[in-house]
Amino acid sequence: MHCLSVDVKEMYFLDDRTFQNHHGGFIRIGDYIYGGHDHGKGKPTSIEMKTGKIMWQESQPGGGSAAVLYADGHLYFRYEDNVLALIEANPNRYNLKSTFKLPKRDGMSGPGWAHLVIVDGRLYARHADVLMVYDIKAKHANADR
Repeated sequence: MHCLSVDVKEMYFLDDRTFQNHHGGFIRIGDYIYGGHDHGKGKPTSIEMKTGKIMWQESQPGGGSAAVLYADGHLYFRYEDNVLALIEANPNRYNLKSTFKLPKRDGMSGPGWAHLVIVDGRLYARHADVLMVYDIKAKHANADR
């Protein structure tokens, strides 16, 4: 068995007024970190990882905390009120592409906190005992050529 030794050095500290991620996680894409800020609010945020500089921070398009997922140049934010937001993963500017609310189904009680999953062009969204699947593969007009 091999043990790996790692030295850690704090480069900067962001206080809770600057960036506080509740329980939705955050994602590193290249030199930037994306996640939801503000306890229980999930405000979309872009942070330059090397410096801790907030590149942008916006009001949340949904309600409550948000879990974040990345695929194909986009961030998928899933809010506890079941609003899903598609945001361009652009460190320099906030670009909300679209939002929609998961339809209410029998068995969906309480807040929607389960993280989204994408596999083979399908987005899986679970809420309690309900699993919804969306085909999110890009449709190209010239796909047959």
